[in-house]
Amino acid sequence: MNAGINALAPFLVGIGAAFVLLLAVAMVGEEALFDEPAVSGALDQLARASMVPVLVLALGVGVLTTALSALREVITSRAIARAAHDGAPRTAVPHPSQVDLVAARPPFVAFFVVSALLAGIGLLFTVVAAFSVNGSEMYILWGSLAVTGVAGAFVLLALAGRPAHHRRRLAIAAHWTTADEHAAWRRAAPARSQDDDEAALPPDLRRKQRTATWYEYVGIVCLALGFSLLQLWLFVTHPFRSATDAGPRAEYGDGVEVVLVVGVWVFAALVVAAVGLLVVGFFADAAVQRHEQEILRQALADRTAPRPPRGLLRKYADHQPVIFVQALALLAALGTTLGWGVYSLGTGGMADVATLYGDADETFGGFVPQALVTLAVSVALVVGAIVWDVVAAARGYELRSQVVERWPIKPSPRMVGEDGKKRPDPASTGPSLTPKPKSLTARR
Repeated sequence: MNAGINALAPFLVGIGAAFVLLLAVAMVGEEALFDEPAVSGALDQLARASMVPVLVLALGVGVLTTALSALREVITSRAIARAAHDGAPRTAVPHPSQVDLVAARPPFVAFFVVSALLAGIGLLFTVVAAFSVNGSEMYILWGSLAVTGVAGAFVLLALAGRPAHHRRRLAIAAHWTTADEHAAWRRAAPARSQDDDEAALPPDLRRKQRTATWYEYVGIVCLALGFSLLQLWLFVTHPFRSATDAGPRAEYGDGVEVVLVVGVWVFAALVVAAVGLLVVGFFADAAVQRHEQEILRQALADRTAPRPPRGLLRKYADHQPVIFVQALALLAALGTTLGWGVYSLGTGGMADVATLYGDADETFGGFVPQALVTLAVSVALVVGAIVWDVVAAARGYELRSQVVERWPIKPSPRMVGEDGKKRPDPASTGPSLTPKPKSLTARR
């Protein structure tokens, strides 16, 4: 479950990055900033056609990711309940990361919300299709009905699984009582300030961390500046736009138009730089992760070694994904989106959607083989990312078990709740296996 989630979550981030890049492409094509009209038209077609896989992949992968998360909650609670039933030692209290999955209230909430959203979108498409499609387009109606039905079934599954999940939690809490949890939390070393952790880290590791953070922060700043510039550009060029209609393009003098053209190119450059910097930041984080694991393994091999920094112990007490693999999954999302868009245009699949794509097969037909290769490589990267994470999980589990056994440590408190009413999550401060009396009353 963790391997799939660790690969699909950055894949979703990559879909978001593809959406941002397509916005920049659409702006360049819409404003006809190339001297060759055919190039501007092709970019406009590519940006519009690629929005279809962005929507489909975002919804599909989102549902799949939350479904895997819900399944992870079920598998974890069943495994712990089985251990309790088999008489596991009362000193072997579940780890806070496991307790977090067992004690979630309500459980499967992300799966429920995303499934309900997909069911609503499917129902809307079904209603629209019922009044607009003709006999040759009935597959659209049946497809939207199928999506609505599957999403509705997912919603019912999320609701139906809650009582059994709660019963397993009660069985677990009956075996590992609040007193047992208190004892386990007392054995764990308290979390200290981040400054102490940084002071204990080797200088070269701190340098790698600062480099990765710099790439990520600068990428976020470029993305924020790019979107701010986009909003300003839209405000100037489309002053009469509404929520559903862009309105007419306002025309200005030559001087202002030059500034607007420069603004489009600056927006495109900022967006491309942002995506590039974030990808580089991913790979820099991968180097940091390898160095951190090397420090922990060297300390575990030496029984006389001093206690590693608390930040590393807290981090590697939980399951850690392979960041390099996540970077590959992010790139795979970009390739899948663009490859899908080029393939649909080159094969004439979009010609039936709108007259805008009538000549797209002539422009993109020669790129169909490259699009197929891009799609195949992207799918292979995602599958490879999952397999890689599964293989690495075995070694990571061994490292995590050794770290927790030798240097038990409390996790960093996690704040939950709405703004102004945040409180520490009980799963991160303990104990939290036993439901509160209010929860028990509500269940009755």
